[in-house]
Amino acid sequence: MHFIYIDDSRDEQLCIFSALAIPVEQWHHNFQRIRDFRKALKTKWGIYVYKELHAWKFVSGRGRPSAKIITKSQRAKIFRQTVELVANFSEARLFNAVAPRKKDVTAFEWMLNRINKALKVWDSYGLLICDEGKEAIYTKLVRKLYVFNPIPSKFGYWAETQQSWKNVPIDRIVEDPFFKDSAKSYFIQLVDFCAYALLRRERPLPSKTKYNIHQVFRVLDPILVKEASSKDPEGIIRLG
Repeated sequence: MHFIYIDDSRDEQLCIFSALAIPVEQWHHNFQRIRDFRKALKTKWGIYVYKELHAWKFVSGRGRPSAKIITKSQRAKIFRQTVELVANFSEARLFNAVAPRKKDVTAFEWMLNRINKALKVWDSYGLLICDEGKEAIYTKLVRKLYVFNPIPSKFGYWAETQQSWKNVPIDRIVEDPFFKDSAKSYFIQLVDFCAYALLRRERPLPSKTKYNIHQVFRVLDPILVKEASSKDPEGIIRLG
């Protein structure tokens, strides 16, 4: 069984989804690593242990996560350390999808199909835990995919039916998605950091590249589910 934490990061053009799969057996261990990391941030930088860290606000220098002044350069360093924490989680795997902003729901659907396929390979099941915001849309989509999920054949037709598509319900994802306030979930906050790292790699901004934010996503290479897409060397699911 896996807990799968999902969040997105977007700008005026792109929407990025990241989904972090954590085996339930490793949840407590990884949660304790987050707690230790947050305590270390409190000791060194004064960052409040229970303060929500939202990637774009944090990197941009917005908000007051600490009574101390933390410069943008220092925040960039902390951003990278936070992503490195995720990259070193025990048995974690990370899915990613990139799409035009107007195709965000389709990107979510495609990613669910890749997650379902991976769970079959892992002989596991998954429970989705998403950031709040689109409860009705995502719940309706997941319920539909449980019953009807037409998948086109990449060869033009399916051999067993001779049809161009086949119904492949997502049978490894269980229950409706759960939605949590990101302020109350360390894991969702971390997935937000991963998605933002990919957004800034895909759409670099001079104000962020000066601090090498656009290079942080490469840190996640060890946990990327590269088999999620044969068309991308990092397994990123891409919609045109």
